[in-house]
Amino acid sequence: MTAALQRDSLADFKEFLDNNYPRLQQKIAAFNEDSVEMAPEGFAKAMSYFTHLNSGGKMLRGVLANMGYYICGGEDVEYSDDLALSLEIFQSAILVHDDLLDHGNTRRGKDTVHVHIFKEFNISNAKVLEESPDIMKDLVNGVSVALGYIGLYMAYEKLVVTYKDNPNLIRLLHEYNDMVIKTVEGGIMDVIVPFQERFKEELPYQIPENINQFELIENLALLKTAYYTTMGPLILGMVLKGAPAEQTSRVADIMLDTGLAFQIQDDLLGIYADEKVLGKDVGADVIEYKQTFLYTYVKENDEKALDELQNYYGNSDITLKDVERVQEIFKETGAYKFAVDKMNFHYNRAKENLLKIDFLDEEGKSLILGFILYLEQRKK
Repeated sequence: MTAALQRDSLADFKEFLDNNYPRLQQKIAAFNEDSVEMAPEGFAKAMSYFTHLNSGGKMLRGVLANMGYYICGGEDVEYSDDLALSLEIFQSAILVHDDLLDHGNTRRGKDTVHVHIFKEFNISNAKVLEESPDIMKDLVNGVSVALGYIGLYMAYEKLVVTYKDNPNLIRLLHEYNDMVIKTVEGGIMDVIVPFQERFKEELPYQIPENINQFELIENLALLKTAYYTTMGPLILGMVLKGAPAEQTSRVADIMLDTGLAFQIQDDLLGIYADEKVLGKDVGADVIEYKQTFLYTYVKENDEKALDELQNYYGNSDITLKDVERVQEIFKETGAYKFAVDKMNFHYNRAKENLLKIDFLDEEGKSLILGFILYLEQRKK
C-alpha cells in the first residue's frame, strides 16, 4: 500500500467527515432541544440531563452510517441521517449506563450524567442523609438508569418512524437488534470478568470451554466495542440501501478487525493518554480492574509484576504517580509492545482485506480505508 494511496484515502474520508459532521451536529442539537421541549410535564429537567451528554461527541458512528449508505449508491446521503442520529443517541444512552458502572466522572470533557445529576440534586436535609446514607446514590443511580433506557428507545423509535416505508426495514431492525444484543453481552462480560479476576470468585457465568485468556479478552473487546463502534454503523448504512448479505458479511469482517484494533488502542490511551486530550479519566481502567491485553499479558507472563500491578488495580485512591508506575510495569514486561503489535496487526489485516474487495468502487474502498487510517492516528 503506497503512501500516496494512504494520503489520498485519508483526505477522502476527512472530506466526507467535514461534509456530513456539521449537518449531523445541527440535527442532534435540534433533537436535544425538541426532546426537552416535548417532554411530559415536569420531566423536562430530567430529560435535559440526558441531552447534556448527547452532544459534543465525534459523531463517527453517525458519519459511518452515512458512509455505508453512500458507498452502496445512496446519492441522497441525508436520507440516512436518522439512522446516523439513532446510532448517536444509542451511543449516548449506553454511555450513561457505562459511566455509572465504571464510576466515571468525565465524558466528552464534561461531567458524566450521574455526576451532573448528583450536583443538581444536592440534598441538604441532614436527617434524611443520616437515616438513609445511601439515599443520594440510590436516587442518582435510579434516575441515570432510567434516562439511559429512555435514550435507547428514542433511538429505536427514530428508526421505525423514519424508515417505515423502506423495503429493507425488517433487515435493518434485525441487524440493529443484533448489534445492540452483542453490545449488551459485552457489557455483561465487562462487569463480570474483572470481578472474577479481582476476587477470584466464580460466578454463574459460563466462559466458553477451551478458550484461553487472550481469546477471552479479544471476544470481550469485539462484543463491547467493535459491533457498535465500527462494524454496526457502516453495515447498517449499507443495509438501509439494500446491499446483499454476502457483501455486508465481508465488510463486517473488515470492520470487526478495525473495531478490535480500536479497542486495544482505547485501552492504551486509557493508560497513557493526556487526560485533558482524552476527555475522560486516565487511570479509570485501573480503578475498575478492567481486563485488557495489557493486564492479561502481565498475568500470563510475569507473576512478580502481576503482584505489583495488583497493588494499584482496584484502588479508588490511585494517584498520578501510581498511574505512572503502572505505565512503567506494562513497558518493562513487554505488555505495551504486545498490545501495540496486536493493534497494528488487526489494523493492517483490515486494510489488506479491504483492498481485496471487488464489489465496491474505488471511492468506496478509499473512504473505508481513510476511516481506518483516521482511527489509527487518533489521540483520544
